[in-house]
Amino acid sequence: MRSLFSRMDLPLRMKAKSWALAALLATAVTPAAFAQTPTSPLVPLDLERLRFTPAATDSMLVDTGRVLPEGGYRLLLMVNYERGILLLQGSDGLERSILHYRTAGWLAGAWSPVDRLEFSAKLPVIIAQGGHGAEQLVGVSEPDSFGLGTPELGVRYELLRREEGAPVFLGLGLDIGIPGGTADAFGRQAGWAGFQFAPRVSISREVGPVVLGANAGIRIRSKEVEPGRDVGTELEQGVVVATRGKGLRAEVALQAAESLVESDVALELLGGVRLPVGAGFEAFALGGHGFTDIPGTPSFRLAAGIAYANEPEPVDRCRTGRSHTPEQCPNEDDDGDGVANKDDRCPLEGGSVENNGCPDKDTDGDGVVDREDQCPNEAGPSSERGCPVKDTDGDGVPDKDDACPNEAGPSSERGCPVKDTDGDGVPDKDDACPNEAGPASERGCPAKPQPKPEEPKPQPPPEEQPAEETKSPLEHIVQFQVNQSEFQENEQQQLDDIVAYLKANPKLKVRIEGHTDNSGPEEANRTLSHQRANRVRAYLIQKGIAGSRLEAKGYGPDRPRVSNETPEGRSANRRVEFIPVTGG
Repeated sequence: MRSLFSRMDLPLRMKAKSWALAALLATAVTPAAFAQTPTSPLVPLDLERLRFTPAATDSMLVDTGRVLPEGGYRLLLMVNYERGILLLQGSDGLERSILHYRTAGWLAGAWSPVDRLEFSAKLPVIIAQGGHGAEQLVGVSEPDSFGLGTPELGVRYELLRREEGAPVFLGLGLDIGIPGGTADAFGRQAGWAGFQFAPRVSISREVGPVVLGANAGIRIRSKEVEPGRDVGTELEQGVVVATRGKGLRAEVALQAAESLVESDVALELLGGVRLPVGAGFEAFALGGHGFTDIPGTPSFRLAAGIAYANEPEPVDRCRTGRSHTPEQCPNEDDDGDGVANKDDRCPLEGGSVENNGCPDKDTDGDGVVDREDQCPNEAGPSSERGCPVKDTDGDGVPDKDDACPNEAGPSSERGCPVKDTDGDGVPDKDDACPNEAGPASERGCPAKPQPKPEEPKPQPPPEEQPAEETKSPLEHIVQFQVNQSEFQENEQQQLDDIVAYLKANPKLKVRIEGHTDNSGPEEANRTLSHQRANRVRAYLIQKGIAGSRLEAKGYGPDRPRVSNETPEGRSANRRVEFIPVTGG
């Protein structure tokens, strides 16, 4: 029996070895066989999109234009966790979450050394991050799991203040990202040595128990060509609604970044709460949700931290002569009219003591102040105590001097009308024919008839010229250099003509077809044709044509115009053509 089972086990053991060997070969071959290629190389860039204000005067998330008081400072330590940061699509059309999560720490602070001026600094540290799918893409390496983000230095200046009588807080700011981030951890830009510049303008106003704030600026940084979209300079905007007070505070903010190198917008909605815990310390927490898959925009984020703020005693603005409101300094006389602010009905306008510090009004502008004007709403001379001189018929002759006060007439006639019986414009006293209309050249008599000149004979109309046929700008073919997706400068005029044509025909939709010659690998040519069509489409969108009207397709070498057998033929086939789809 044992020998029988031994003989039966031998084939089974041989099959098991064969299966194990097949599995081992499949494991070794599969990554190479199924590796995908991204649409373009992956270049490290700064993926951090969390924008916050270290001073947090009104809001933690949006700069509102109000800076710390002179001598004040604030320090904070924060930890931020986010997911869904960088998605990358391979040639198979599937997306990989190259950076699926990131945990980062922030050390930041702000300080106001002098009135209206504030400096700040931020240092992000990538504590841990990771993703999946990088190993399935050719030429893509898994990002480092930790490193430094881009350090940032900032300066803000307060232009307008509410406490000084301005309608809003208004400020200017500039943040500068400096080298220091870890490129392989996606913590810095690859170009410009990692520098970034972000100027902005900020505004806010209190409305009851809340503050409404907004800012707008531009983040200037190097352009990096990334798979699926280019990443570079962006317009940044933020709006916030935040509660006021010294206790528990909350805020809701919307942050947007519109790319200037691609037609996309990063959008994130955030909320936060902050609570004083004593001795100048404050605990805070943030949360957010991203609405787009733009690189760096997380699907959601959570952050928490603690801050310490030093607020010095307020400066006595009245004693030092600094800017202030009349309410802040009731015993001063800000307008210099001899009436103290507390007793002055118009503390910012010089006036008279008799009018409680307000300037005397002259409503009708006749030079007689209202309190002395018998007719304050009707202009009149001071001799009439501000009342107008009556002129019933409006002929400029006062009724007291008008012989015909109810009929308009010149002063030469003592206000009486000049008679002109026949209505020819010649007064009866000068009209030789007062009952017959005639020109003044004939002393009011009818002019003698003149012989009628002979009318010129009509000339035959000129022969109609055939309308000159105009060529549609869509018939233009954009040419490209070998292995290039950028069109030449001499093509821009033709493309601008196409832009003008499309604007004049708003219902017209166009398919932009990209083509190549037959030199090189077919798949590479097909990718290149897509890039050419998309490059032309991007230019038209940049010039104001809606993307919904433009379809870009690449056909590679499949549709040559002429034979590829000669250099001239291959040059003619490296092209982009425009095909009308609807409308026109």
